[in-house]
Amino acid sequence: MNTAKRTDRIVAIVLAALVAAIAARVAWVRGSGASTAAGPAPAEVTYADYNGKKIGVLTGTNMEAASFEYFPDSEYFYFDGYPNMNAALENHIIDAYLADEPAMKSLHAQQPQIDYIKERLTHNSYSFAFRKDDPAEEALRDQFNEFLRGLKADGTYDAIDAAWFGTDESKKVVDMSGLTGENGTLHVVTTSTDEPFSYIKDGQHVGYDIDVAVRFCRACGYAIEIGDVDFQARIPALASGQYEFTTTMNVTPEREETVLFSDPVSEGGIVVAVRSEDLAGVPAEQPGVAAFDGRRAGVITGSFHDSVVAEALPNSEIYNFNSYTDLTAALKADKIDYFLASTEVASHLIEADPEIASLDEPVKILDIGAMFARTPEGEALKAQMDAFIAKLKAEGTLDEIYAFWSQPESASIPLDLSGLTGENGTLRFATSGTKVPISFVVEGQIAGTDPDIAVRFCREYGYGIDVSTVDTAGIIPGIVTGMYDFSLSDMVVTEERKESVLFSAPYHGTELLLVVRAADAGTAPAANARPGFFQGLAVSFERNFIRESRWKLILQGIGTTCLITALSALFGTLIAFAVCLFRRTGSRLANAVSDLYVKLLQGTPMVVLLMILYYVIFGRTGLRAVWVAVIGFSLNLGAYASEIMRSGIESIDGGQREAALALGYTERQAFFEFIFPQAAVHFLPVYRGELVSLLKSTSIVGYIAIQDLTKMSDIIRSRTYEAFFPLIATAVIYFLLAWVISLLMKALLNRVDPRSGREKGKEATAR
Repeated sequence: MNTAKRTDRIVAIVLAALVAAIAARVAWVRGSGASTAAGPAPAEVTYADYNGKKIGVLTGTNMEAASFEYFPDSEYFYFDGYPNMNAALENHIIDAYLADEPAMKSLHAQQPQIDYIKERLTHNSYSFAFRKDDPAEEALRDQFNEFLRGLKADGTYDAIDAAWFGTDESKKVVDMSGLTGENGTLHVVTTSTDEPFSYIKDGQHVGYDIDVAVRFCRACGYAIEIGDVDFQARIPALASGQYEFTTTMNVTPEREETVLFSDPVSEGGIVVAVRSEDLAGVPAEQPGVAAFDGRRAGVITGSFHDSVVAEALPNSEIYNFNSYTDLTAALKADKIDYFLASTEVASHLIEADPEIASLDEPVKILDIGAMFARTPEGEALKAQMDAFIAKLKAEGTLDEIYAFWSQPESASIPLDLSGLTGENGTLRFATSGTKVPISFVVEGQIAGTDPDIAVRFCREYGYGIDVSTVDTAGIIPGIVTGMYDFSLSDMVVTEERKESVLFSAPYHGTELLLVVRAADAGTAPAANARPGFFQGLAVSFERNFIRESRWKLILQGIGTTCLITALSALFGTLIAFAVCLFRRTGSRLANAVSDLYVKLLQGTPMVVLLMILYYVIFGRTGLRAVWVAVIGFSLNLGAYASEIMRSGIESIDGGQREAALALGYTERQAFFEFIFPQAAVHFLPVYRGELVSLLKSTSIVGYIAIQDLTKMSDIIRSRTYEAFFPLIATAVIYFLLAWVISLLMKALLNRVDPRSGREKGKEATAR
């Protein structure tokens, strides 16, 4: 392909990428202005209004027969539990589902966005079931009935009912003490997705039915073991003899042919669950935190948010992200349903983007502290920080710091780093750099509440400060291994973290909030006027590159990426060549060592290798992260490139060496003057691809606190909350850098093999 055609092809590729990016931008501009509005609710909704619509049915229950009877023209969708049906209802996969009335009372209290039509389809009794045709089981059933009558006579039954159908979570506890087991162990089978009757809370089985069953076992001297199966498997499990009884279910004539039922524990019936907006136009009130249990949660890798989700919303599926910018984008794109953020961070996110909101109900109350290594030096710094925090609180300075950085105009003010004498040494400080207003970057300089406190601390005690912006997941490992002396980065004090690092006295307290889409919080996003397409492009360009001279961050990132790539290519090539020469000695030991090196490096993921080098091997040496990256990528490239070189060398016919030796050349001269130049012609095209791969692989160096091109893009996105320009610019820059590498390697190949250039020239002339 001649030069003109090659240039045309490259231009076409770039234009195609830009067209795709612009198309995505058009979709964003158009989509962001779209909104849906619920139509007026009917004056009175009845279950008959849902005939012909999509109905959810709990598999293995008598609700299937009811759905056939009352909704004969509907399409039926089968589910294994209420959480799945709730999710399907909220996401408009189904229009309604059939449920037990007692369960719906509890569900609506926790998830106001789901309600039910008060008219019952059926009237039912709910009872515990025992195995039929078994005298021992019949005696156990009679003993259970006597126990139930006692509960109702002394008022305990009403207390149980009030606790599990009420809203006070502190009362929803099952006391497992006093189970002596003197009369044996009873095995009860349940379905733990049947709240409030049977569900999992804090890792334990709880619920109305579990409470009654445990009380029965305690009163009658039994121990208890609980089995958990899908609803449709309960009766088969009971019939198999594995269990003595099962938690409550509807009493039906068909089931009475199979099992023995106890006296009714509660009364109710089948009702139709629907979205609250279908009954009243809009949800009656903002949903609580519990309404999001079982939905998709986003957490920042390395934060403690995953443990909070596991505790407060245990049925949620967790997805990990590196920053709040990524979390916000994922939430708006419907990749997740919620994420957690402190009050300060959540307020800033919502102010920047009206399409998201936070719930009023806090998930957790938090203490924020500075972190230090568990060393004598760390203990001394912690003591100083404790005294400094006490002073800031006494003087009211802490309140002033948080008030200042909470102002919108402060988001464009770099931190004052003057007065840092360094007379007592320089402290290495780690912070995230991507949490406005806690820790962020302005004009290439750190800013925010936490860096402000850190700088004031260093100024107070005569330290200098060396700031590193680090992903949250890397902060604690960095402190433990001695890479950093201390950190303030909105890090919550937890018992698990205390095992690894020392925490100062809390310098701030905040609430952890659930951030959700505005529509899911029961509020509509503000109707902001959207700019036209080209105006939107201009605004985005100004925000991401011109404002605060953010283009300088991109240039700085390019420089770091090019430096790591160039040095790694140089040293990696030398290592690869040395390994090849080592193997040519013919020594078994040399081959064994070389094979081990190659297999070890090829089998270790690059990000893992970098973190091992940074946090373990060079953790306490003080070696700069850039040099750690160069070492890691050089070793990695050396392993792969040595195999490429070896293949190229082995492709040269052995007669070349013999001919050179016959002409009087030494072994060394034969290799360097005849064999290796010819081998280079074979392996350089493949080697070029390896160098391009090296360039792209450097995008992971942000894991070890290096501000490369990708990390700078993340920093910009953390300020603008816009993915379009930073990501497109980053992709185009990597493309251009890879193109330059390809051109350089082609020039090198032409130099090594002049015939290649001449032949291509002849081919172009012939055409």
